[in-house]
Amino acid sequence: QKRMTTDFTGKTFGNYRLVSLLGQGGMASVYRAYQESIDRYVAIKVLPAELLTDPSFLKRFNQEASTLARLTHPSILQLFDYGEAHGVPYIVMPLMNGGSLADRLRGGPLSPDNTVRTLWPVAEALEFAHSQGVLHRDVKPSNILFDQLGNPFLADFGISKVMKRTTELTLTGIIGTPDYMSPEQARAEPLDSRSDVYSLAVVAYHCLAGVTPFEGGTPMQVIFKQA
Repeated sequence: QKRMTTDFTGKTFGNYRLVSLLGQGGMASVYRAYQESIDRYVAIKVLPAELLTDPSFLKRFNQEASTLARLTHPSILQLFDYGEAHGVPYIVMPLMNGGSLADRLRGGPLSPDNTVRTLWPVAEALEFAHSQGVLHRDVKPSNILFDQLGNPFLADFGISKVMKRTTELTLTGIIGTPDYMSPEQARAEPLDSRSDVYSLAVVAYHCLAGVTPFEGGTPMQVIFKQA
């Protein structure tokens, strides 16, 4: 996967001015942005420009984003807004100041009580999403974010789904994070809610043991072990 190299700091995306880069992964960059109209800071996830080369991408992106904007639950990170600017698609979310579960796990495993306290709200969020016919498809520690009070929120619902058809020709056909994906997702088979439950169980294992159950030298080796 290629890393995004364009820095959009200082650019304006719709009603938002990108102030600083918060993080960068293989398929997206996250910025702290200022929304002057209501004087607040938000987080903006910028997706790769290559996605727009797929003529059906924007339609899928808009459909999925409008569905997610209506997915309201106390432990689901709300989708504020979405659009396209400077040749890239973007989504706008609340700014979480408490870091991620991935950050916390770098310090070692969590206690059983802390694991339950963190993952119970996430499980409830998944149960609600599944009742609405929505799968997450990429449950992992870096998608569990905390606010300043330490409350957990599940982020990035459906992002892997909307990117799948566009990226599958250049990647493996599998969108997700190998360490946490279900066997059926590793085999690129149709998914249902059980796939998310499996991924949450792997996250729980990581919280308690400090490591994931399957490890390998490359993502593909992990995928083979999961499958």
